[in-house]
Amino acid sequence: MVKPYDTVIENVRIIDGAGSPWFNGAVGIIGREIIKVGRLTAEDRRGAKCVIDGHGSYLSPGFIDSHTHDDIAVLHTPQHPSKLLQGVTTVITGNCGFSNFPNGENQQVQSHLKSLLGEIQPEKFFSNFTSYQKELEKFGIGTNVGSLVGHGPLRISVLGYENRKATKSEIDEMSTLLEEQLEAGALGLSFGFLYPPGTFAGREELVFLASVVSKYDRVLSAHVRSYEGEFLKSITEFLDILKASGAKGLLSHMQVAGVRYWGTSIEAALELLENARTQGIDVIVDMYPYLAGSSTILQLLPPSALADGFEKFEEKVKSDPTYFNILKELTESGKEPGWESKVALIGWENIIINSVVNPKLVEIEGLRIPEGAKKLGIESNFEFCLHVILVDKGMSNVIMFQQSQKDQNMVFQSRLQIVGSDSIPRLGGKPHPRMYGTFPKVLGTMAMSEKLFTLEEAVRKGTSMTAQRFGIWDRGLIRPGMVADLVLFSENLNDTTSYECPTSNPTGIVGVWVGGVRVVENGIIKPGLSGVVINPNK
Repeated sequence: MVKPYDTVIENVRIIDGAGSPWFNGAVGIIGREIIKVGRLTAEDRRGAKCVIDGHGSYLSPGFIDSHTHDDIAVLHTPQHPSKLLQGVTTVITGNCGFSNFPNGENQQVQSHLKSLLGEIQPEKFFSNFTSYQKELEKFGIGTNVGSLVGHGPLRISVLGYENRKATKSEIDEMSTLLEEQLEAGALGLSFGFLYPPGTFAGREELVFLASVVSKYDRVLSAHVRSYEGEFLKSITEFLDILKASGAKGLLSHMQVAGVRYWGTSIEAALELLENARTQGIDVIVDMYPYLAGSSTILQLLPPSALADGFEKFEEKVKSDPTYFNILKELTESGKEPGWESKVALIGWENIIINSVVNPKLVEIEGLRIPEGAKKLGIESNFEFCLHVILVDKGMSNVIMFQQSQKDQNMVFQSRLQIVGSDSIPRLGGKPHPRMYGTFPKVLGTMAMSEKLFTLEEAVRKGTSMTAQRFGIWDRGLIRPGMVADLVLFSENLNDTTSYECPTSNPTGIVGVWVGGVRVVENGIIKPGLSGVVINPNK
């Protein structure tokens, strides 16, 4: 006889995460585990510590955010309410080549992550994955956390910011460092081909490291070199690495940026990926449901500017009067070989300064670049941008309006796409709304309101498909024996964020359970830190 349930959730429409149509039923939970799914008898209900009537709401597996930069946020605010309140129960960190380990005591490793996440306390960096995991477990976490290893810290640990190909011995050193992290429980490796020093890596280095990932059957994700005119070429480069290494791949935030490329590349890119799969290359993509992207302000500069690191760049700007005009021309025209200017593609007016570190710049947060230049009385948009970069030591963040709705819909309707918010949590500033609204927007707006795909497919893209990619085999489905990470939501599920008010919480989230513990009730966070570190070795 099964002992009494801790929790029974009944009278719900169960979306099990597999893509099948919802069905009426109930779920019985004991401890962290789902014990029974379907119709529960009176005997099943008898003695249950807590019986919850779902009143016909939907019950699905907890959402797994496949692409985040929440590496520091889960330490700074362990409950991680921005994710729990939208039904996210697991976050994947360490994306785009950025992570807070290994060799986090290295100042250049710290500067690398700060360029994306702003000011970070030294104690939030770690020597390896194990020390990061121990810190998370020491104080507890609200969501589950799984982490990739950023290629940036690996390369910096061995070569710093040197703009050259690694030698065989240096590649061996990086691979040894990578193996240590994977053996400790990291979920894979992320490349950031657009960001120094990742942009300097040669094919031999990339394939060798990818082969290490393949050896451990982990994930290789990539922010590819171009999401503009060279997008198809960039995808081909990633596919070549996957084919040569045998690694399973995840192409980050699948999109095409810039009006001139709208309607020209996405269909061909998806076909390229589907064809690769027929050849045995295991690759899928992630994407968020907003037309604006967000990144470090340094992405607006040509790669050559930061080839020797930020400090050398700063010295050159201050010591060489002729460099200002050279840099302005490159930034605004994009005439540097192998690089395309974001400014030339979308215009200064489509770029917002959304987050800064230096208090002297707070007044320009939320302003488009021409507005910021006017507010500070600076004559040109480029001069204003350079001023912000120098005053904020390259740690400002920007939002860039750059995508087409038609292209984005095509990505979301692809069977290869999973949901990833690409959230970039920082202290202060105005975050991108995707940090607070990604999953409600996918399910509530795109599935239920716009009917771009079924609600069941939307859930699959945010649960079982993501779990499968990262080898998280005990989550992502509502099945007996699975961990009870669950979200109960109504037909009123809705993303309420905007670029002006990006931190507004969604409506329609009735309940969230992490490891069998209810952590959200009717849109309100409850006490408790029941998340765990996702570690395939445990």
